[in-house]
Amino acid sequence: MFAENDVKDIFALFPPQQTSDFVPRLALSSSRHGFVTLQFVQAQFRSRVTKETQRISLSALASDLDIDQLLVHQLVRNHPKLCIFSADEENIVPIDEREAIGKEAVDSLSEGLVSKADFVARHDVSPKSLHYLLSDQNDQVLETDGYFYTKGYADQIMDTVKGMVRKALNDVQAVVIKPEDLHNNPPTWFILHTVEKAMQFEDLASKINVQENADSVTCTPKQYLETKRDTTVQDLQSGALAYLDLHKFASEFSELFPTYQDVSSHFQQLSGIDVVGSFAISQSWVSKVEQDCIRILEQEGCTLDVTEVIGSRLPPSTIDTIAAKAKDAIIANFSQHSEGPKIVRVGPLILTETRRDAALDELSGYAKEDAEAQWRGLQDDPTRAEDIKFARDRVKAMIPPTGLVQRLLLDQRPVEKSLEEHFWSTISAFETPNEEDFAMYWTDRLLTRWAVYNTGLASITDQKLYDQLGDLLATYAHKDLIPDTMAKARAQGLVLSRKTRKNLARLSSIVDAIKSADTTYLSSALDKFNKKQNIASPSPDSLSAAKQSMLADMLRRLQKQKASDGPVLFLTLVSVLYAKQNDGVVYATGKFAPKLLKLLKGALGDEQFGKVEAWKEAAKSNSLSAEDRRGMAEMANSEDS
Repeated sequence: MFAENDVKDIFALFPPQQTSDFVPRLALSSSRHGFVTLQFVQAQFRSRVTKETQRISLSALASDLDIDQLLVHQLVRNHPKLCIFSADEENIVPIDEREAIGKEAVDSLSEGLVSKADFVARHDVSPKSLHYLLSDQNDQVLETDGYFYTKGYADQIMDTVKGMVRKALNDVQAVVIKPEDLHNNPPTWFILHTVEKAMQFEDLASKINVQENADSVTCTPKQYLETKRDTTVQDLQSGALAYLDLHKFASEFSELFPTYQDVSSHFQQLSGIDVVGSFAISQSWVSKVEQDCIRILEQEGCTLDVTEVIGSRLPPSTIDTIAAKAKDAIIANFSQHSEGPKIVRVGPLILTETRRDAALDELSGYAKEDAEAQWRGLQDDPTRAEDIKFARDRVKAMIPPTGLVQRLLLDQRPVEKSLEEHFWSTISAFETPNEEDFAMYWTDRLLTRWAVYNTGLASITDQKLYDQLGDLLATYAHKDLIPDTMAKARAQGLVLSRKTRKNLARLSSIVDAIKSADTTYLSSALDKFNKKQNIASPSPDSLSAAKQSMLADMLRRLQKQKASDGPVLFLTLVSVLYAKQNDGVVYATGKFAPKLLKLLKGALGDEQFGKVEAWKEAAKSNSLSAEDRRGMAEMANSEDS
């Protein structure tokens, strides 16, 4: 007798004994207590899978049959007509359920495509088992991208697609193939797959352009694309289209133009088209816009903004370029007709020369109005320090809201310069008479007096007295005559001119800077000022008249003086007597009257001189009688004195 282990060792030495289906004829039981034959195992296996109504656990069946699980796996694979695996291959689907699932799989194929993943998930069967289930049906089963379908269905779809593509070729029209156009509504990817196969079989690849869309497949004859391309270009060249977006054109005709650069180069070579950036613009369309603008200008003679005429009909990025070319063309058109209106450009506008000139006249009017307003302001406040100035913004503020042309013209430097000249021309027209009035006042109030006093000073023969009176005259002119004349001229509005204001300010600073005045320096300063102001020196006649006027003033003062004004009366008398005997008038104060009298000693008669000497003493003591005062007045008025 052999021991159990000896039997096992002897069995292990046997060479493998397997059938054609790789199942051993004799196998060691899984419990290791005996052997089982293939015939026995298969009989038990068939019995279980044909009688069970529920799925059988593979491990449980292996235990029941006392065989290894791998052997059960092999039995299931060898009997696909009896059973199949679940999706995880841990359970066995018995024959009844297997046939029910198989029938559903065949029925699904009759409806079109079957998704392998969906079917496996829905019925919990292994993917390999699905192949066995589908083999039950008579037609050849094909698989593409995880979908099963019959060859008959594929042929049916192919025939329909071929017919639609051929019709598209014959009609030279694009055809859109949708799922609902085909039997059982196949998905879009299957339509594309069928179209691509049809193109291979029918040699259509060179004739058809295929495009997959979200829910359809478009088949476009390349002849149709070429025709559509040519029609589109012709519409652009004729002006039926204003422009084309070259990026969109490149996308639409990608089969004809592989790159955007190919599209751009193509349009740049075409006549009647301007390429601006990424847009092709119709020259014919632009020409129509130009003709519309010309008609408007001819009939209405108004201001025109070409960009507004174009409006939104062209892409914003192209408008400035196209509008500029259109303006040039419009202006050139009008320039060819000498009898028609002349057209000019103002900023973004084009307008008739007449309209432009009218706008310039309006601006000139504003500049003149501003000049007049500023002049009036200076007249109202003649002593103000602020000078009149031309200000572009002041003119701009006067332009009404509708004055677009005027505002655009004002932005041009030549126009602004012209307005500034017009402004100052207006001011100059006011300044000229003002300068003349100042010159007259200056001459009358200062120059003639200064000249008469200097002439009188020159007649003094006593050097010491000459120096003293010279200092006195210089001080008077420095402190009183010149500043007083300036102040009164300003107050009377005679210092409004730019030239007068500037020159008088300069003279004022010179006078203010003087610490020790002398007549020579003052005369030099006045001469320079007069030269800058174009003020001529007083004529001999005017000086003579001025002297007579000054004498008349002194004579009137003699008549009006009171007894208490003795020194003043005496000074006045001596000044009059000296002036009658010499050129000019001497500017002096009371303390110099006796010295002047000494200079008159030879010029007056003894009797006259004696009277004057007596009046001198009475004046000192303020004891002049009424008779003395009458005598003094009579002597001063006497022709013989």
